Amino acid sequence: MEYTQHYEAVWVPGLDDEIDPDESLSIAFAWLSKAERSHGGRGVVVIYAKKMVQNRPLLADAATRWEFVSPRSQSHLGLPRDGGPVVAIWPPDDRTLELAEQLAFRSALCVVPGSLYDISPWIERTGARCLVEGYAKGSPTELSKEVAESLRHMLFFGGHNGFLGGGEKEDAIRVLQEIAQRRDRPSREELEAYLRASGQTDGDGAQRAGKWYAEILAGKKHRDYRGRVIRGR
Repeated sequence: MEYTQHYEAVWVPGLDDEIDPDESLSIAFAWLSKAERSHGGRGVVVIYAKKMVQNRPLLADAATRWEFVSPRSQSHLGLPRDGGPVVAIWPPDDRTLELAEQLAFRSALCVVPGSLYDISPWIERTGARCLVEGYAKGSPTELSKEVAESLRHMLFFGGHNGFLGGGEKEDAIRVLQEIAQRRDRPSREELEAYLRASGQTDGDGAQRAGKWYAEILAGKKHRDYRGRVIRGR
């Protein structure tokens, strides 16, 4: 299954960039207001925890106009997937960003990055444009041709992309074992960034493969569903 993008993607410099946080939020909310008119529907703001609205007056003001939803609450479950444009404020993890993507279905998404989560793979995958000139997020580290080819094989094997379907875990472990033996092997962070940017898996899949890879580098043996050690090809 391919994770296809069905929304317009933009971003605003965030907490790790040389921009005042209030200016950053103002740009994002001005975009949301305009996007409501151009895309239709009611805007939504995704944030990690609703209590963060108290952190800045601009967030509190925005909460009087738009609904704030969080992956930690159940309030987003009743929202239509194509209900309108979305702003994601300082997403700290895959789960928060993926909720924003789901809610932005057939509309538009603006991401304001925080300081705990690198959105470069998301920018790479979606082609998101920056709303402020002079800012750029670095692309995920380019892997060697051979490593990238092995990971592409791993991503397309079986078609479920979470590396847990029939034979997928075993295949993924074997690919990761081979990569771990290479001189040009990537770091766990580089490997996960490549997988996130691929558009062929979600955050859980990328983290799962990254965890297995780190364990392989540490010498751990992995077993299949019958309890047999998974050995290289």
